[in-house]
Amino acid sequence: GLILLVVLCYLLIRYMMKPLNEFAQSAMEIAKGNFSATLPKRKNNYEMETLHNSFSFMQDSLKNYIDELKATTANKERIESELRIAREIQMGMVPKIFPPFPKRNDIDLYATLIPAKEVGGDLYDFFIEDNKLHFIIGDVSGKGVPASLVMAVTCRMFRTVASNIHVPSKIIDVLNNAIAESNESNMFCTAFVGILDLETGNLQYSNAGHNPPFIIKPDGSTFMLPVKPNLAMGLWQGFEYQDQECQIEKGTKIVLYTDGVNEAENIDKVLFGEDKMLEILSKQKTRNTQEVIEMMLNEIKCHTDGAEQNDDITMLCCSYLLDDNDDTSKELVMRNNIADIALMSEFVENLCDENQLPMDVCFNLNLALEEAVSNVIKY
Repeated sequence: GLILLVVLCYLLIRYMMKPLNEFAQSAMEIAKGNFSATLPKRKNNYEMETLHNSFSFMQDSLKNYIDELKATTANKERIESELRIAREIQMGMVPKIFPPFPKRNDIDLYATLIPAKEVGGDLYDFFIEDNKLHFIIGDVSGKGVPASLVMAVTCRMFRTVASNIHVPSKIIDVLNNAIAESNESNMFCTAFVGILDLETGNLQYSNAGHNPPFIIKPDGSTFMLPVKPNLAMGLWQGFEYQDQECQIEKGTKIVLYTDGVNEAENIDKVLFGEDKMLEILSKQKTRNTQEVIEMMLNEIKCHTDGAEQNDDITMLCCSYLLDDNDDTSKELVMRNNIADIALMSEFVENLCDENQLPMDVCFNLNLALEEAVSNVIKY
């Protein structure tokens, strides 16, 4: 009787498990991606019929989800492709070949633009006309596609307007009125526009709510250029911007930047800051424009320490170089008399003081020249 009971229980359990095994096999087919797999039906079993309906609903839901996922992925790839193209177009609007004026020995420029997203709202541009360097740096409010559209319009308009109007405030007036005229999205753009006369060193500039640039003088002293803040472009149509000017001596560097530089944050939300920028730039006396910007980018990278970039980073460095034709040489005429060696020593010491050479360098230079000149006089 026990053996018979065991056999009956085995057959009964096998009979009851058969639909579940069939459902398990169908579920495996669905898991493999076959969403059209046939589900077994058991109309005479309420539980199995309920399970069949649940699986059937899950099957239809998965089909719809996969179809929607495919459509969403295709749209995402299309949008990403369009954004890549938009980024290439945007980056093509700003000068990116450096040095930009290889035939000139009186000016050197280097600039970089790093968008926080696929496209950004920062801009810079420059060109030389009538031996005057026209340049602009700007930052459109917001990020992404809307900001990039305003950036593109502003960048293209600057070159057109500045080619005909050679007064910085008037250039900003035109740009401001154009942006504010049909500004339904309430976008605005901060900007700094300057015109540097490469013959006289006179710098005319006008500011539209932008960060004041840094000036690095030939002796290494660094300070912020005094600017009147004024309003950003696009906020008030008809606003009158004011011009300022200063004299730039040869060997001076002008460093312009957007707020993505001084407001770069680390993981603790600590800003990079203008004081840090001033400290770094004060050590850049002997570096060229590219080295200045690359050094600043490295310092920003160290400060952020892997934190996500939250704003576009743009910098433009302009160096007003000493012309090779400038007469910066000095001459000492000596008699063929050993007593005139003292004149040469004084002459060398004065040159060392003017060029801020260390005392040991001045001593070695004087020693070598005294030996050479005294031998010439004696023999």
